[in-house]
Amino acid sequence: MIPFAMIQSVSWLAFFLPLAVAKSPAESKEKKSVIVGTIQAIDSSGQRFEIRLEDRSIQSIHLDSSSKVYFVGLLATAEKKPKNGFGVKATCDPSGLVTTVSFTPPVGQPSMLGERRLSMTEQELFRQVDRDSSQSISYVEFSQYVYFSAKHGPDSFRKADIDGDGVLNLTEFISALAKVSWWRLSRKTPNDWFLEADKNRDRGLDVEEFKHICPSGNHIDNIFKRSDEDGSGHLSAEEITTYIRDLTHGKKKTRRKNRK
Repeated sequence: MIPFAMIQSVSWLAFFLPLAVAKSPAESKEKKSVIVGTIQAIDSSGQRFEIRLEDRSIQSIHLDSSSKVYFVGLLATAEKKPKNGFGVKATCDPSGLVTTVSFTPPVGQPSMLGERRLSMTEQELFRQVDRDSSQSISYVEFSQYVYFSAKHGPDSFRKADIDGDGVLNLTEFISALAKVSWWRLSRKTPNDWFLEADKNRDRGLDVEEFKHICPSGNHIDNIFKRSDEDGSGHLSAEEITTYIRDLTHGKKKTRRKNRK
């Protein structure tokens, strides 16, 4: 006959053991990694890929039936098949198994339109970016002339493409444009932005006030520190002007670097 005390011990062990083995959602999420690069090779199954990353190293990834696949910037009538040279943004587990992936057509070298773009209306910019006169903006056109980010661009374009036809019409283009920092900030002068953000009128912006100008979320603390050239803990009107001009006119060497 098994002693009652031993039965109790086994019962408690059975209760706690699953709790010790179970992984929290946070722990599982931490093991995911984001892969950004270009397809260099595809195996015969079409499910395994060699990806060249931005640092020129090679990463292997693979799909299975649970992988969620998006083809961003391809016309609705185009063949939905990854090819060598396509851009890739994928979320993978440690084995390289893809949870979510976006494939995008090759962009080539981004080429901004110069400072004249800052004074254009949405309609004027649309016409300038529509290089093939298709009355729509492709992923390649948007990436080359408006906003390029191998990491954030695919998701931004896919969400903007409301009707899912692979291109942006004028309404979709205007909506996407409103989320592009250089465009949004060019709609007012740097001084106007500063005065609007300086809620307590102390002639300096703290991090919370800076959020009105910089919508970079988790990166805002680092951006704030880089912009705070005199280390005062507040951004002056001059520092805000420098920050905005870096985004609207193209980033140049900062004064801090020039002092070295």
